[in-house]
Amino acid sequence: MTNAKIQGRENFLKSLHEKLGTTPQLVTEHPFIPVNDLPHEQLADKSTEELIEIAREKLKDIHTELQVTTTAELSDVLLGIMKEVAGGPILLPSTPAFKADFLAPFIEAEKADIHYWQQGNDYRELNIKQAQASNVSIAFAEFLLAESGTVVVESSAAQGRTLHFLPDNYIAIIPKSKIVARSTQAADFYAEKIAKGEATGSAIHFISGPSNSGDIEMELVVGLHGPVKVYYIVVEDL
Repeated sequence: MTNAKIQGRENFLKSLHEKLGTTPQLVTEHPFIPVNDLPHEQLADKSTEELIEIAREKLKDIHTELQVTTTAELSDVLLGIMKEVAGGPILLPSTPAFKADFLAPFIEAEKADIHYWQQGNDYRELNIKQAQASNVSIAFAEFLLAESGTVVVESSAAQGRTLHFLPDNYIAIIPKSKIVARSTQAADFYAEKIAKGEATGSAIHFISGPSNSGDIEMELVVGLHGPVKVYYIVVEDL
């Protein structure tokens, strides 16, 4: 914010306080005091296996498929989904995760249809066009929130936001260790990173399956503003 804008804001607030007869107060003078610890207590007693089942039930409501597998079988699971959605083009992030040995069979089988997100501002338009033209995109998620069936992903130089939202089909791979109860745990994780001065993605997205929209006659349309189909793959030994 420029100095002129800051000064304009201060002048506006000063005028407002004078007219209302109030005194400016700092937010720090009125700290937030929660009435309970429910955000942290909700589902806190559930095991990871129980959280997976909670997520599975929730995902039925948001038209998203959940599979649980291992690194040894992950390529086969991905190839099975590719047959279901009629193949590529496929858009992948340019992250080291997709160079892992356990993904080699999938990469080799689909290499003719795979494109990678290109890093750098010079490739912005190209990346958007590739995302629009892709039938499938795949990304590793930071978290799966069991309560809402939500995956958390970060935008970065290696995977811009259009990678997650423009292709027709979206696959999120989630390490089993990254399944948490609800958004509270994800928010705590990022708050701690920021407090430590660690870098986070340029944007943090909370994605709960494909987009839904209902018209005036309450007819549900799935995938209206983004991917038509969303798949979550939980990998037990990642």
